[in-house]
Amino acid sequence: MCRTKLEKAAVYSFVNDAYLGIGGKTFGTIVGEAAELRAFKGDLDQLFCVAENGNGKYKLENMSSGLYLSVSGDAPVLTTESDADAQDWEVYEDGGRHALCCNGKWLACEELDGCLKLALTTEQSGAMHCAIKKQAEASAEFPRIIRLEGDYVGGSSCPEIVKHDGVYYNFNQSGGIVMKRSDDLRSWTNVGFVFDTKPEWIKNELGNDSIWAPGCYKVGDTWRVYYASSSRGSQNSVIGMAYADTPAGPFTDGGMVIRSFTGYPYNCIDPCIFTDDDGQTYFIWGSYWTGIYMRRLDSKTGMLLEGSDEQWHLAKGYRQMEAPYLIKKDGYYYLFVAMGNLSKNESYHWTVGRSESLFGPYVDKDGKPMLENNTSRLTEYKPGVQGLAHAHPFLDDDGQWYLVGECWKDRTDPNRRVQLHVSTLVWNDAGWPVTALSSNLLEELGGKA
Repeated sequence: MCRTKLEKAAVYSFVNDAYLGIGGKTFGTIVGEAAELRAFKGDLDQLFCVAENGNGKYKLENMSSGLYLSVSGDAPVLTTESDADAQDWEVYEDGGRHALCCNGKWLACEELDGCLKLALTTEQSGAMHCAIKKQAEASAEFPRIIRLEGDYVGGSSCPEIVKHDGVYYNFNQSGGIVMKRSDDLRSWTNVGFVFDTKPEWIKNELGNDSIWAPGCYKVGDTWRVYYASSSRGSQNSVIGMAYADTPAGPFTDGGMVIRSFTGYPYNCIDPCIFTDDDGQTYFIWGSYWTGIYMRRLDSKTGMLLEGSDEQWHLAKGYRQMEAPYLIKKDGYYYLFVAMGNLSKNESYHWTVGRSESLFGPYVDKDGKPMLENNTSRLTEYKPGVQGLAHAHPFLDDDGQWYLVGECWKDRTDPNRRVQLHVSTLVWNDAGWPVTALSSNLLEELGGKA
């Protein structure tokens, strides 16, 4: 055997003879979890950035989480965020294949319960042989999952994040509108509810006072939280609005913004507010039925603009579309929507289309109209990050885009506790967003999918 030279800061994959790639059990987001072998798909957690120590040894940083491939006892694990604490690996070539060694222990493969598992051996002859392939240059930008701490599990459905005076605020639904705060986007603390007592008018309109899908927006000097209420599976729905001087509150309810009844073309849930470059503010909403709609909003009152009956139909999902979110970037308007079964099973995913005009037509990557049920997929089920769809893009002060959404670690868990998900969002050369949960990550980063 002879040592293999890897390129510093380049991104590599390590795949064995059975075409199983090294990755994390839960997409690499838990410190100290076992490293795994899975069918290689070029997923983010199956890619490793190389750092050289100058002694022919390398640190291997998992691209999903920033954790390093290490050894703990008799198991290969993903652990430590510190480059200084990461363990060194030697890479050796043997007949065109490669083997990895850390402190005298060789990365190996063993069969357990009919499955091939990563293991360690002190015998060089027992080392697993891999194909090592450089998948990206050192300059390539990849999305990355933020490993969250604190109160991010539980009340995290339909999440929205905003920033005010250096503090991040997360609004989500859990019986009411729950607020969390964070100083770093990572560690979250529950801080209470927008409403101590839900507005009475909701129950008077609907017969129940459920609150769904909050969205927080700053228009002028006022912070507004828009929220929906409905009878599940019906068009008997309303959207209301509350306002405050800061996203920390206290909030005053402003009443009903819009309502729908059975037989309407739309359903009044999932509100989104968008302000264009000319200062005009728009109200976007919709779920199932005939999809997503938009009207003008009065930025002073937060209500629909009086005297204007203009209404634009932006996207139609044949009863499989919800949670619109609209942004503008580099001359394009991007409309993000959740697609799939509302029960949030394996069909549930996040998608996008775009237009050169705010009023449409919005199209997918192939130029097919969103008004005909066409969108471009951005997420799929991944180990430990399941059912991510009701989401929105968030732009931080430093110009970094983030994907903010809800997901489950394990949908088979009987508790089925939803949790907040935050990951970076990158944009390929074709101007399309790429997420850490992409179906074809490497192709999408290259603008080929």
